[in-house]
Amino acid sequence: MQQSSEPGDWLTIEELEKRSGESTRTIRYYMLNGLLSGPVGQGSAARYPAGHAARLKQIRALQDEGRQLASIRTLLEGVSDDDLNAGRWQPPPRTSKSGPGDRFGSDNSGHPDGFGGGKATYGSPDSAVSRSQWERFELEPGVELHVRRPLSTGANRRVQRMIRLAQEYKGLPLFEEEV
Repeated sequence: MQQSSEPGDWLTIEELEKRSGESTRTIRYYMLNGLLSGPVGQGSAARYPAGHAARLKQIRALQDEGRQLASIRTLLEGVSDDDLNAGRWQPPPRTSKSGPGDRFGSDNSGHPDGFGGGKATYGSPDSAVSRSQWERFELEPGVELHVRRPLSTGANRRVQRMIRLAQEYKGLPLFEEEV
């Protein structure tokens, strides 16, 4: 991910939020997932490249096509904010086949961006598609917890508690016959 750093090309998180239409929470989530670089400075002095606004809009457009964040990250690697601002970069077209990067996928057939197919929906063409993502937690070798995101606040707290409990019991026998 390349960014411009000319003087005057820096924004506060609030300014970036207004220019991009994305929430502060979403912007920070994208930073944690490698879709955006972090700010220069900390706290109220933190500044973000102005080109991030165009990058955030492109991420949203790619998500609206049904692409997942992992594939979007791969697509945007090496693409400069300046190229996004100027409209010099376009994503590769999607094919008519579904792929593993497609939420409804089956066969990728080697498509370069890991996707196929047009935008799929359940039911009628006007029905909404809910986005979800699976997160895997290895509790210990051979034991995993799979969680579909997003979760409600209460469910998220319960999952965090389960993980903490599993960490406390890590190394203890899993089954009575191991005692």
